[in-house]
Amino acid sequence: MSKTVLKFYRGTHGMGVCISVTYEKDRIIFDFGAPFTPLAQVYDGTVRPRNVSKVKDSILLGKIPPVEGVFNRKELQGLDVLPYEECDINSAVMICHLHLDHMSEADKIAPEIPVYIHRDGIRLQELLYVVEGTAKYRDYIPFEYHVPFRVGQIEITPFYSDHPCPGSAGFLIRTPDSTIYYSGDIRFHGTDAQKAFDELKILKKEKIDLLIVDATTTSPSEFVHGTKMDKIMKEPSQDLLEGCISEQDIYDDIYRSLKDFGGLGIFNQYDRDVSMIRHMYDLGNRLGRKTVFEPSFACILHEFTGIRAPICHIDSSVIPAYREQMETDWEVISADEIRKAPERYLLQNAYRNILSLTDFDGVQGKYFHLFGEPLTEDQKAWNIMRNVLNKLGWQFFSYSNLYSFSHAYPNQLAYLVKQIGAKTVVAVHSKEPERLNSVDSLQVFPEEGKDYTLTDGELKPWNR
Repeated sequence: MSKTVLKFYRGTHGMGVCISVTYEKDRIIFDFGAPFTPLAQVYDGTVRPRNVSKVKDSILLGKIPPVEGVFNRKELQGLDVLPYEECDINSAVMICHLHLDHMSEADKIAPEIPVYIHRDGIRLQELLYVVEGTAKYRDYIPFEYHVPFRVGQIEITPFYSDHPCPGSAGFLIRTPDSTIYYSGDIRFHGTDAQKAFDELKILKKEKIDLLIVDATTTSPSEFVHGTKMDKIMKEPSQDLLEGCISEQDIYDDIYRSLKDFGGLGIFNQYDRDVSMIRHMYDLGNRLGRKTVFEPSFACILHEFTGIRAPICHIDSSVIPAYREQMETDWEVISADEIRKAPERYLLQNAYRNILSLTDFDGVQGKYFHLFGEPLTEDQKAWNIMRNVLNKLGWQFFSYSNLYSFSHAYPNQLAYLVKQIGAKTVVAVHSKEPERLNSVDSLQVFPEEGKDYTLTDGELKPWNR
């Protein structure tokens, strides 16, 4: 019998992933974030987290699953979960990228357990500590694409995934008796999509027993398209089909909208999607406009590209040291300058600073919501954002298929499954995993919290 045992703690029917692979006394866990549930989120910015009880509260509230041997006894505060101190398994955690649904709970992991993130992801995390003004809670171990490393008898090789967050990766996992690939969040329509297709050519040569694949877009609520396209969308293909947009399509659409527009262009994006920050800076140049960033975004852009973009001053009661230096040494564009010639600027604005837009009352504006916060239309903050923009009389643009911007389309998922050719496939990060076209692989729907063995490529419940 195989000694490779898997447990799916989270991800088989919804957003967020936490899965373990164990071989004898060695174990890896990939991803450790909270599920994205905006309407049920307790920590909504009003409720104050309890630092001393953060592990206990997070487990009871469902932010993190009760993974055995990961949390310190003291922080469990009597919960019936095996503490790190009583666990004889050699464990390590792999983070596929820095989006919060994959790593937000890493601060709960016992500091003795190593946590691996790509080198570029660590660079971003270190910078976020600075710009967010948060305390550093642990160190990480860097990994590189295509460079194998080991956790005891388990070998892990990271692969590039086409995701907008720096250092995004999938993991090829080899135990002495099985080979598994976890895709992480993956897409094939970003500006570097060819790199992701090239990775498939390498993985196709591997004899992979089990494919665990990000299937976000199999959920109709996350990826909207006409029912007449449903069958076509599931057929294996590299192509962008009707209803699908690429990342470049978004930039081109903004370009067309602003090219002959005499007002101000504003965009809202996620600060962890660094590649998109760079592309928006370049888009401003293409339009003959200065792309002006809030200091935190400009700081991130500078760290990864060396570019010193113009910044705007953000009104706040406390100005951190990094901002003081930037507002002294960098080009600062005032609201008055923008008001006098709005056609010369493309302005980045985060929702938390949305009131700064009232400085441009009376100025024509086009506002592009590019997957920043708030993330979805069913959030209270979304209505507040729309209300402010309506008061200003600005045009609002938001791109459909929100999650598909960062996730592969159904036909491309089927192509991935076909190319890898694993005996068994498990779809994760999806509300409707059964809609995945598993092509010639056997699709299995494991129950969360139960142990499974992987024997000759088949995933079967393990009766200890």
